[in-house]
Amino acid sequence: MSTFFVYLPSILPGNPRLFLSTSKCLRRAPSRATVSSQPFDSNPRSTRSTLPITSPTTSPLIPTTSPGGPLYDVAVIGAGPAGLSLAAALCDQGVSVLILDGALHKPWPNHYGVWYDEFAEVGLEECATAMYGRTAVYAGEEKIVLDRGYLRVDRVKLKMELIRRCQRGGVDMEQAMVRDVEFVGENESNVCFENERGDYKRVRTRLVVDCTGHALSFTEQQKQESYAEPWEQAAYGIEAEVESYPYDKDEMLLMDFRDKHMQGEERLRKMSEERPTFLYVFPSGEKRGFFEETSVIAKKAVPFEELKERLYLRLAHDGVKVKRVIEEERSLIPMGGSLPRRGQRVVGFGGAACLVHPATGYMVARTVKLAGKVAECIAQGQREGLSGRAVSERVWRMTWSLKLRRQRDFLKFGAELLGILNMEQSRRFFEGFFGLPEELWKKFLGFELDEAGDRIFFAVYFFAIASWEIRLSLLRGIAEIGRWTLIRSALPVWMSSLDES
Repeated sequence: MSTFFVYLPSILPGNPRLFLSTSKCLRRAPSRATVSSQPFDSNPRSTRSTLPITSPTTSPLIPTTSPGGPLYDVAVIGAGPAGLSLAAALCDQGVSVLILDGALHKPWPNHYGVWYDEFAEVGLEECATAMYGRTAVYAGEEKIVLDRGYLRVDRVKLKMELIRRCQRGGVDMEQAMVRDVEFVGENESNVCFENERGDYKRVRTRLVVDCTGHALSFTEQQKQESYAEPWEQAAYGIEAEVESYPYDKDEMLLMDFRDKHMQGEERLRKMSEERPTFLYVFPSGEKRGFFEETSVIAKKAVPFEELKERLYLRLAHDGVKVKRVIEEERSLIPMGGSLPRRGQRVVGFGGAACLVHPATGYMVARTVKLAGKVAECIAQGQREGLSGRAVSERVWRMTWSLKLRRQRDFLKFGAELLGILNMEQSRRFFEGFFGLPEELWKKFLGFELDEAGDRIFFAVYFFAIASWEIRLSLLRGIAEIGRWTLIRSALPVWMSSLDES
């Protein structure tokens, strides 16, 4: 299932496709990029184009010094939500941290939407431009109201809050483009970077963490013979001033599959039926909002220009007259596919570890929550005197344990099933999905169907309440898509581990 998502930080701007390799270097994996917004104007609460970020002048966590220069415990590459939350959690563990990002002083370009309770759990619920007490879905003509709050994240405020946490703990920060990672020995690496003055430098570290997102800039992909391409979800959205709109300004419109605006021509009818899309709306007062047309997951995403055409046709049909486009956004999210190679020397986190939910696109809240566990794992390994390679292997085993991989298999099946449904079938799917008890669909969206029994209960319940058309699609999907991968996700871990190499 691939419909609810937050936007992921884009790859570091200007990062080259090739390394400036000088020694034992990590080869770059194929790019899995996110296309970010243009141009940047601001969210409703801020007009800043740069952020007042400075590194602390005195740090309680001083890196080890030696004739070769300071040796950090951890170097984090990338200052998106994943990188900053992990850096803050690491310094809480007494680890010396350097964070490097070529866009450190700039606001994040993409919009984020999250469930209120998930952000409240990690203490970030105040980092919002708007909070909606309820959420609406139109699978068909009938409105489904979800009694669950939703936040529109304030991108500037969230970044500043995470940076403040880093500064309080003594994280060193540098605006710089990382060009290379060199492995010097089992317990040391060099991170080579170009700072904002154009100086090429290197810094020593015990461990490197790649938080650059889906580009997999410094994280190795699976070997070619076992690599599976991710499926894709695309979205085109605008932050705009409008004369008026028909949507409830006090609720977040999560999904609107109604498509009367696509019935005027045979070409449009065929497009809508074969490649379902839906509307996603953040109201911002009476005459402003963020309006986005989002494609359901597919092997190949709906083109941005087609999404743009659909959005403007929908807005015109709904009587929304756009007066001024403040910001335009194009976003492409890879979902599912292969995980990175586990046990490699560089730790991946966030998008670089493929932590995005394979069926929904959600990642930010889960990543921030997981940062504490990853930081504790790193700190404990270093306190035990483990080598950098051994620490990395331990983190990868925790991040993608067999138990989590089996849950991902189950969720990925839901996504790929949805990817082969037409518009009418997609509507029936979501009528069934939101007809489940709230605890069940919340667990699915939150990556919390932890045990095989939870997944079996979810599947049986959904099958029981789904329409016959969706039941037949599920049976066909089990035979054609899920197969052994789906079956083993419903087995106890000890049984499903039998096919592990």
